[in-house]
Amino acid sequence: IKELQELIEAHVAATGSEKGQKVLEHFADYLPKFKKIIPNDYKNMLQLTTQMEEKGLDRDQALIEAFYESMEQK
Repeated sequence: IKELQELIEAHVAATGSEKGQKVLEHFADYLPKFKKIIPNDYKNMLQLTTQMEEKGLDRDQALIEAFYESMEQK
């Protein structure tokens, strides 16, 4: 939520967007209207990476192993 608000604030600062300013002024009302869209492949990689980290791998190794695992699934 904080990241979304910061993105809108940066947009308003850079563009002077009146709509963006309105969203910021009524952020709580607009918040439920936002949806987080994640591509299926990316979502799968996040899940696999988490699984690898739960097995004790560090972040970098977990990403590598998740990549190979995702290739095997295709």
